[in-house]
Amino acid sequence: MSSLRILVSFKVTPDYEALREADWLAGAAVGTAEGAAQGVETRYVRRILNCFDESALEIALRLSEARAERGAATGLGALSVGGRETEPYLKTLLALGYDRAARGEAEAALDFAPAVVAALIAEYVRQVDHSDLLLLGCRGGPGDSGTVPFMVAEALGWPCLTQVIEVEPLPDDRVRVACMADDGLLRATLRLPCVLAVGNAVVSQLRVPTLTDRLARRDRRIDIVSGADLGVDIAGELRREPCVLVGLEAIDRARRGVIIGGETPREKARVLFDSHLKSVIEKL
Repeated sequence: MSSLRILVSFKVTPDYEALREADWLAGAAVGTAEGAAQGVETRYVRRILNCFDESALEIALRLSEARAERGAATGLGALSVGGRETEPYLKTLLALGYDRAARGEAEAALDFAPAVVAALIAEYVRQVDHSDLLLLGCRGGPGDSGTVPFMVAEALGWPCLTQVIEVEPLPDDRVRVACMADDGLLRATLRLPCVLAVGNAVVSQLRVPTLTDRLARRDRRIDIVSGADLGVDIAGELRREPCVLVGLEAIDRARRGVIIGGETPREKARVLFDSHLKSVIEKL
């Protein structure tokens, strides 16, 4: 086996489940693109890994270990487009054995700009990392467009498979991939380079580094690249985005119910039948 360079691009997001409803409505209340572009107030909310990205990061580690058992060298890299909130996760990945980590500096909020994110990732692969295999989560909040992996693959001219659940190495620069298709499980053998978008994988959690691992690799550097470094005009790309964010609102997940009165189970059953079931049965 020859040497293989793997890059995983991941996203760090606020824990949106912990947001108050008032914060979701903060941008929408203005009712303009400029107001909504300010986004949601998330400074008080903890940061978490996107679940699909977390699977991709662990799959890359296991793929590297499987190649090591066969005597093959593997270089693991991680890239996250975002602010300084991404750096603790990049340091964790370095402690776990990733040998390179980079943060794509975003001069603007790119949650709803998948084309800009894809352009940054593709140019990083082409100009800086020179990867053979790129893994991404199939989607990431809050935009959840699911288009970034395909846009990156198109920019690079690489094949792309989505809903990937397993990856295993093969000789001669190939990988065997299991992914979910419309009619069930699909297994395919791909030659590199290629892009894999990870879905509901069997491996769903990233391992935790030990304190010894963190201390041993604490001096490893996180590279920072900007859009200008990669030749991507972020402001210009944002102006060309076909979709503009004009508002946000929380999804009402509250469950509605009716309390059935009655002193005994028999009475409750009668009330349930008369008020709910009788009319349904009569329509049958």
